Amino acid sequence: MSRILVTGAAGLLGRHVVRDLTAQGHAVRGLDRRAGEEPAEWVVGDVTDPALVAAAMAGVDAVCHIAAVPNIWSGDGQAIMRVNLLGTYTVLEAAEAAGVRRMVFCSSDSVAGYTVREGRMLPPRYAPLDLDHPLLATDPYAVSKVLGEGMVRAWALRGMSAVALRTVFVAYPEMAAEIVARARDPDAYRGPMAGGPSAAGGGPLHHHIDPRDVARAFRLALGLSMAPGDFEPFYLSARVTLSPEPTLDRLRRLHGDAVVVRAPEVYAREPFAPLYDLTHAERRLGFVAEHDQRHLLAGLPGFAQGD
Repeated sequence: MSRILVTGAAGLLGRHVVRDLTAQGHAVRGLDRRAGEEPAEWVVGDVTDPALVAAAMAGVDAVCHIAAVPNIWSGDGQAIMRVNLLGTYTVLEAAEAAGVRRMVFCSSDSVAGYTVREGRMLPPRYAPLDLDHPLLATDPYAVSKVLGEGMVRAWALRGMSAVALRTVFVAYPEMAAEIVARARDPDAYRGPMAGGPSAAGGGPLHHHIDPRDVARAFRLALGLSMAPGDFEPFYLSARVTLSPEPTLDRLRRLHGDAVVVRAPEVYAREPFAPLYDLTHAERRLGFVAEHDQRHLLAGLPGFAQGD
């Protein structure tokens, strides 16, 4: 059994990570601005508070750092940079001082630059998009995750080991109505418009992943065999998108021939496969998503289920 600190533990994703880890017998300490309902030791406060984070870090073996402004709609650039960068620095500083050896950082697929911000969306250079693709972030949230990964990598070089999970839009149960609302008229959708906590995300291709799968990925990352100084990023997604159009059709409609298709067989096998190359996560992390939310769209005009 390990003792693990989860920042942002009372949030939509954090609570799933806490449940998964406690179910596997780990002792979890949760840090958030309020205590959650999950069975954990709770530390209540701000992730940018050095003294509070240092106290929360005492005696833990590893950190799952989730606390953040979670998307481009949840705060302005100043708030995003303050929480996402200062919070990450504060956690890393406290982790190093406490002798923590493993950090799992909640990053985002937006680091690749395929943002939904109008006027700032850069098409991917090729598909499937892998870890060799340049990081072309343009919006404040995506930039905060690129810089956050840079800090995590730097602290890994100082003696810990670290993983960055570049997760796509997490389709929480609370987002189901927004997902369906967008699917009814994707081009006109301007959420949130169906009572969800935010707009349905996932970028132009409507990527998504189930929070139970993300929680399992955090657990796998905690147990990954790594040497001190190692840093590894992973793209995470469900095996199908929530788009009404097959992936290559939608890419061509949005970007013409700008996106080079390097492995057409991927999309021949599964027309709704995500933009991202998931083979590294499968081979190195042992991660394949077990869930998807495409069933929410069954019966809507023009929607196929995917394989």
